[in-house]
Amino acid sequence: MKSRNLLLFAVLLLLPMLLTAQLQQIGHLPYAGLSLAGCWHHVDSLGTEYALVGTSKGLSIVDLTNPAQPVERFAVPGITNNWREVKTWAGFAYVSTEANNSGITIVDLRSLPDTVAWKTWYGPGTDTLIRRSHALACADGHLYIFGGTQWGTVICDLADPWNPAVRSITNKEYVHDGYIRGDTLWASEIYAGRFSAFDVSDKTNPVLLATQPTPGRFNHNAWLSDDGRYLFTTDEKPNTPLGAFDISDLSNITQLDVYYPSKRPTFEVHNVRVLNDFLINPSYGGQLTIVDGHRPDNLIEIAHAGLGNSLVWDADPYLPSGIVFATAKNEGLFVYQPTYQRAAYLEGRVTDAATGQPLPKVRIMVLNTPNSDITRADGVFKTGAAQPGSYTLQVGKVGYKALTVPDVVVKTGEITWLDLVLERF
Repeated sequence: MKSRNLLLFAVLLLLPMLLTAQLQQIGHLPYAGLSLAGCWHHVDSLGTEYALVGTSKGLSIVDLTNPAQPVERFAVPGITNNWREVKTWAGFAYVSTEANNSGITIVDLRSLPDTVAWKTWYGPGTDTLIRRSHALACADGHLYIFGGTQWGTVICDLADPWNPAVRSITNKEYVHDGYIRGDTLWASEIYAGRFSAFDVSDKTNPVLLATQPTPGRFNHNAWLSDDGRYLFTTDEKPNTPLGAFDISDLSNITQLDVYYPSKRPTFEVHNVRVLNDFLINPSYGGQLTIVDGHRPDNLIEIAHAGLGNSLVWDADPYLPSGIVFATAKNEGLFVYQPTYQRAAYLEGRVTDAATGQPLPKVRIMVLNTPNSDITRADGVFKTGAAQPGSYTLQVGKVGYKALTVPDVVVKTGEITWLDLVLERF
């Protein structure tokens, strides 16, 4: 028994190394005296890759030509504030912050790497419609501004990117953040505890299509799967999970699964980004994780990195080179080389030995991994492992004999199905 415990301890020590190997740190840029917030990517006319980093003093434009040695090329000043987000359209960056009278900073990036120009925009003409804001998004030639002076969403036309034209203001609910694809805005209505879907085909008249509560009832952000059938959500509350929803039928939105970071599960995911059905998750507690979301009803963490102890505010996986950069609030900008690999899926059903009926609320644990599941009403469970191999399962339910299942082999990107039977005491 003692030697077995020592072996288990050794495997548990190795597990973080295996997960971290999928996120190899290759660069770091500290920001002495500044805190970091949102970030986004940009590629100039020469193909040079940049990280656009929101700092407590403005926008930092970081050259990632050599990702092992990130270099700040320009610092666009702004009113001091710890909240700062950035998105881009047609060679322009748009920067929001909650500082009063900060407006939207518009940065012309088209002359990089030589120079940049910027101005502060408060609304049309001499208006002060936008004195501050929480977040923003750009899609299909439009700028969406969330929170702040205007409680909900401001939609602006970017036919002239230097001079946005306001098309509509929707203020029924506070919108913390939003994601747009096609004619649909997915609005994170944090205080209402839900996400909402709006038809924005007519930018002058958004129409509410559906609403859905999120697991923690405090929806911070949301992002669509690549095929648009699933929405992944975060809630900015401790000990609350990322949620996966089937939104293919807006009249019947269904929650499919939840995910907590494996190392510090009480510290929630702050933002979720999606690339090729992998979820990139900057999180509280100094965590950056990657989750395989290819099967959204069976979310499995495949990589975990520790960036310190402060909030990892944001991450961006969208540069052509494939690197991921992330902003840790107190520790600076980190650059990673990710390895994207599908998880090994383990799924099955548990039934009663005497009756053959499916058993709900059975706990299935994949030993030596952070992964487990509890069977649904139909007895089905869905879990797995980040790495292929042979695993032992521990299966238990109150009133039934515990079951240990050794030598369960799982393979990358494949589903191993098990039919398990439990006996009553």
